[in-house]
Amino acid sequence: MSFFSINDFIASGKKSLEDENYWSALSVALMLPSMCSRLAYENIPEYQTPNGRPRDMKCYIDWCNENLKDGWSNKFLGEKYAEILYQLRCDIVHAGCANIYADGKAVYLSLNKGRTSTTFTKYRIIDVSILCEDIFDHTDTWCINFGAAGFKYTHVFDERNHDDILLYNKLCDEERANFLKEQFDEESPEK
Repeated sequence: MSFFSINDFIASGKKSLEDENYWSALSVALMLPSMCSRLAYENIPEYQTPNGRPRDMKCYIDWCNENLKDGWSNKFLGEKYAEILYQLRCDIVHAGCANIYADGKAVYLSLNKGRTSTTFTKYRIIDVSILCEDIFDHTDTWCINFGAAGFKYTHVFDERNHDDILLYNKLCDEERANFLKEQFDEESPEK
């Protein structure tokens, strides 16, 4: 059976960037630290609430500080880059917009295809392509170091995969046969 993992999200994000589907690429890029941090800090008490739920903000920020510290995000966004990324992620994922201020500056997004990002006195312009590439590259590296054995997978039926089609059809046939058998048993004159 086929499955999706973090690696598939990275590939999808990179493809979105190639296709100039910037909002999709940015959404995926900003979600990746959430996914990775949940795996990295799973079962570590300081990263969980008393009821066992992940402390998402702490997980996200700590993961970024550990894994993006040598990247463009840190150099361009400054020492609070992880907090900026978390705020940007929350605004885009939860509100569908990005209206953030960081270090007293308004943050704007740019679709310059990786040309440049700029900091001015009152605002900062972040090139979406550069930001996404930075996160994709560092997440790729983290995945290699973390090891696929620690990944969680979502099983899927991929209609392009012959074995998946075979399994899907078998499950459907069995389910239908069980349903017909139940109906047959209910209608049986022996009752």
